[in-house]
Amino acid sequence: MTSRVIDSWVLRSEPMIQLLGRLCMGSLFLMSGTNHWLDLKLLTHFMGSLPGSADVWAMLAATIEVVSGAALVLGFRTREFALLLVFFNLFAAAIGHPYWSITGDATARWGQFIHFWKDIGLAGGALFVLAGGAGPLSVDGVTETRTS
Repeated sequence: MTSRVIDSWVLRSEPMIQLLGRLCMGSLFLMSGTNHWLDLKLLTHFMGSLPGSADVWAMLAATIEVVSGAALVLGFRTREFALLLVFFNLFAAAIGHPYWSITGDATARWGQFIHFWKDIGLAGGALFVLAGGAGPLSVDGVTETRTS
C-alpha cells in the first residue's frame, strides 16, 4: 500500500523531483568549485602528489566543478556532464582521499574515509542523473521538445 502511494506521488511529481535533485547536486559542485577558485592555493596544496603541475590540476578540478555544477542546475547537456562527474568523483575518491594509506592519525584517516565515501556517493548520484536525464524542467527538456 505505502509503496503504491509513493509510486503514484513520484509519477505525478517526477519533473519537479528531477529539478530539485539537479539543483541540490549541481549547487554542491557549483559552490565547491567556486570556493576552490577563491582559494586555489589550498586546492593546489592537495594536488601536489599528482604528476605534472599541481596548479593545472587544481584549476582543472575547480573548472570541472563549476561548469558541471552550472550544467546540472540548468539541465544543460545533463547526461554528458553527469558522466564527467562520475569519472571526476571516482578519480577524486581514489587519488585524493586514500584513507587506507594513513596510519597513526585516526582523525586524519577518518576524515579521508568520509571524503572517499562521499565522492563514491556523489558518483552514484551522478549515475542516477545519467540514467534519468534532466527531465522536462531543464534546458535539455525544452530543446528536446522543440526538436521533436
